[in-house]
Amino acid sequence: MKNQRRSLVVLFLASLPFVTKGIVLWIGITGYAAQSLYKILQLCIPVLWRRKMLHARGWNTLWPIDEMWPCREVILLAISIALVFSVSAIGAMKILAPFFSVDPALIRAGMDARFSVTPLGALCVVLFLSCINSAIEELHFRAWLDREISRAWGTTFGVSISALAFGGMHVLIFWGLPGFTLPILLLIALGLAIAGAAWSMLMRLPGGIHAAFLSHALSDALVLGWGLLWLGYF
Repeated sequence: MKNQRRSLVVLFLASLPFVTKGIVLWIGITGYAAQSLYKILQLCIPVLWRRKMLHARGWNTLWPIDEMWPCREVILLAISIALVFSVSAIGAMKILAPFFSVDPALIRAGMDARFSVTPLGALCVVLFLSCINSAIEELHFRAWLDREISRAWGTTFGVSISALAFGGMHVLIFWGLPGFTLPILLLIALGLAIAGAAWSMLMRLPGGIHAAFLSHALSDALVLGWGLLWLGYF
């Protein structure tokens, strides 16, 4: 019962980044900084939780550095997952874009209007998303949300809730942008939920949280790097 009450608190805290992102979209604030305010909560919530509830200290509050590092086989599995996900995502976009009448020029115009990015800024965003944001998301969705929900309700619920939350957040990121119709948003959510579930299962291997971060970062670098080319930034 205590674990279940604790998990309800976790679900409430996990909803706060969604609320923050929704308010920013509702108000209509533009710029990458404003559009990324929810990331502060995604970082601060698990960090404060790890300090208060798990008694973590120092760098261990920011990342579970006390966990063992993955062996070569787990690292190779992480890289393989990233390659499969990246190739599948890029291939699906190239195949489905004409079917759904997706116009890269229209999407870029919407991205420029909402996030106010230049080509150099877009490259910096990709580097940030690959190196920093992927770690924040793994800390939030896998190392914190998945583990806390799994502790109370079991692995199936932990993996499912964290994966759905991960996919759902990205729906809000692209919500309202020109070219991102509801079917496209649902496909993005489904694909990212599958990736999130794969990283959750990877996390359960020895050293898996570090491997999940590696896999996530590599996936972001490949998919977003291709996206810059596809949208004509370079």
